[in-house]
Amino acid sequence: MTAKLQALILAAGKGTRMKSELPKVVHPILGKPMVAYVIEAVRAVGCDKATLVTGYKSELVRDMLSGENVAFVEQPQQLGTGHAVQCFAREVTAMPERLLVVCGDTPLISTATLRQMIEMHDREKPAITMMTLNMETPGNYGRILRKNGKVCAIREARDCTEEELKVKEVNLAVYLFEGQFLQNNIFKLTAGNQQKEYYLTDLVEMAVQQGLPVISCIEKDESSTLGINSRQHLAEVSAILQQQILDRLMSAGVTITSPLNTFIGPDVDIGPDTVIHPGTMISGRCNIGRDCVIGPNCHISEAMIGNGCCLEACLVKNASVTDNSKIEPFSLIEG
Repeated sequence: MTAKLQALILAAGKGTRMKSELPKVVHPILGKPMVAYVIEAVRAVGCDKATLVTGYKSELVRDMLSGENVAFVEQPQQLGTGHAVQCFAREVTAMPERLLVVCGDTPLISTATLRQMIEMHDREKPAITMMTLNMETPGNYGRILRKNGKVCAIREARDCTEEELKVKEVNLAVYLFEGQFLQNNIFKLTAGNQQKEYYLTDLVEMAVQQGLPVISCIEKDESSTLGINSRQHLAEVSAILQQQILDRLMSAGVTITSPLNTFIGPDVDIGPDTVIHPGTMISGRCNIGRDCVIGPNCHISEAMIGNGCCLEACLVKNASVTDNSKIEPFSLIEG
């Protein structure tokens, strides 16, 4: 029987490079807080509970995610990823059998790779399974150090020697821990590094020193690993997610005449043979039927549009439109 799996999402930072008073993880992407995509991903791979570690403007984060059915743990001082997990360990009555630790600022995280990672962990039963990536220019990513082909440590870039900086396999800060190992070792972490922080990555060396296996699941799609640290990153990830949504709809039989001039959110369903014209914005939870013509220049939000409808240059918000309706330009329909 597969051990129970929980998720811990690290979401305590302010995100100073965002130049915003809004905590980084609740900045919207296509109308949803970026961390909501991460919550969806961990649920999709079987986590029966998700907990967010919050810090900067913790109450605001909780309020904005009140409908997500997640638990919260506060990290009052941001003293590193290891410290974040320590805060979680102090709060829970018992450590989960297995804990998946991910970052809240990676909305493109691949559910396929997460599933592969969980399957590897179930099969090989290591203390830690982590996600890694081979990068041509690893930059400031932590390096995966190996001995005789086996993972022996993760070294933060700022703590690497010249030789270690040449390593191209990097850490993606996605870990699957055996709960008992985590319980036994999380409070053994020390802040003996340049940043004076408690690194979760140090647990890898601890496991190796104890003779416990550590394995890696290698991600192939570099775009799925993009973290958000700036408004530029926000725009880049938004564009990728938007294209994924448009591709899904077009593959399902929807015509989108100008993808570059169309905005469709992640919680929108559209029936086949519907045509979406430029300047159209469809956001929130929307359902649009088949054989419709939408646009140009429509704004539809939290709405139900029936089959065979024709809408042009109008605003529909929190409302329903019955089958075969024709909405004239400049109309406002609001529930």
